[in-house]
Amino acid sequence: MPSTFFAFNIARRGLSAHKAALDVTAHNVANASTPGFTRQQAVFSTTAPFAIAAINRPAQAGQIGTGVTISEIRRLRDSFLDYQIRPQLSRLGDWEERRAALGHIEKLLMEPTESGLSQVFSRFWDAWQELSKNPASGATRAGVVESSVTLANAINAVAAQTEVALSDLNTKVRMSLNDVNSIASQVAALNRQVITNMAAGLNPNDLADRRDMLLDELSRTVGFTQLSQTNGAIDVVIGGRHLVQGTLFSELSIDTGGQVIWPDATAARIDQGRLAGVSAARGWLRDEFYARLNTLSNNLRDLVNTAHAGGQSLTTPPSPLGADFFVIPPGALGREARFIQVNPEIVADHALVRAGAPGAGRGDGSNALAVSRQRHATSLPSGTNLEGFYSALVIALGVETQQASRMFTNQDALVSQLENRRQESAGVSIDEEMAAMIQFQHGYAAAARLLTTLDETLQVLINLGR
Repeated sequence: MPSTFFAFNIARRGLSAHKAALDVTAHNVANASTPGFTRQQAVFSTTAPFAIAAINRPAQAGQIGTGVTISEIRRLRDSFLDYQIRPQLSRLGDWEERRAALGHIEKLLMEPTESGLSQVFSRFWDAWQELSKNPASGATRAGVVESSVTLANAINAVAAQTEVALSDLNTKVRMSLNDVNSIASQVAALNRQVITNMAAGLNPNDLADRRDMLLDELSRTVGFTQLSQTNGAIDVVIGGRHLVQGTLFSELSIDTGGQVIWPDATAARIDQGRLAGVSAARGWLRDEFYARLNTLSNNLRDLVNTAHAGGQSLTTPPSPLGADFFVIPPGALGREARFIQVNPEIVADHALVRAGAPGAGRGDGSNALAVSRQRHATSLPSGTNLEGFYSALVIALGVETQQASRMFTNQDALVSQLENRRQESAGVSIDEEMAAMIQFQHGYAAAARLLTTLDETLQVLINLGR
């Protein structure tokens, strides 16, 4: 038979269990506003009953319960939602970076406004048209030179700002990569602690919360696949290779060409996340936008110079200087838009503007008219004129920016929905915790009352012999 003090042990276990449950509730309430905290629950379980089936078991009816214990401190988190939300966070980070980079360039163009490049082009062609009507006027010639210098400067400014944006994107890639390496090292360190605690039979709930927060942050920067191990570790795989494997991690870097590489110099395949978005935006700006600006500058130079060289300056005798109206330095290959300028000889002497036909009088403006007609020349690869080519460039940028904005908005809504679902299961509800606290408080009080009753009963037994 159980001893006289058998029920004392049951009461003691009840006190301990409800006190532990109150401690867990207090931890939940204290962290109700902590980002990334997952609600915890003390799981009550009955202890092994007395007695077990054996030859020498005491003669009694059935088994007697021995009380309660806390079998585990459970972390109330739906891991499947983590698997759902992290790829979406990667896509969100991707479109967020594309929208920011392309939107910045779109603002620089200032289209359609009076300060936009299209209006500068229009004033440039109009100035040549006016010169064809009054080729001997110094003021009209000054207007041509001034509008031309303004056009060249405007193209230079757009190209310079694009180069700055590309440089900023390169810097952002390096900063994002530093974040990836830092998070990877922290996840590996947390894996080590989780493995140690789980091997000791403990549930490292708060450590798992910290690791999940890091993985959420990592998913915004780079898309990855997470593999949960039986020892509690989480491996992180990017493009088929382990960034984190148990307690080890690999450090990514950038080569001279701006490519993200593994320690063995193999290119890393990054398809989603901020890194992918920055790389995609950088590639489009460099290979599409900036390349088209260079094409525009080269064709502007060639079209105007060809027509301008066929005319005659206002100097007496006509000067061979200033045949090329626009010039691009020989070392500017691939950066023509950044360095196109009006011939310094023409800037210094407006009489070198070749407005008339060879052998014609001072009042002839036929060559200026020929230059102005280049406005409608369709010599570009796309079969359009210069202004049409630039308009197509602006439209392409607008389409890319609009798509990035639309995809970002849709993705942000999806992530918010998933976040709300995750908070429903993992977030702390103060009302629920207050109800649980009252329940555990009454359980603790009942166990204490039982202990008092047992003490009084024992006192009766002790006083029987007196």
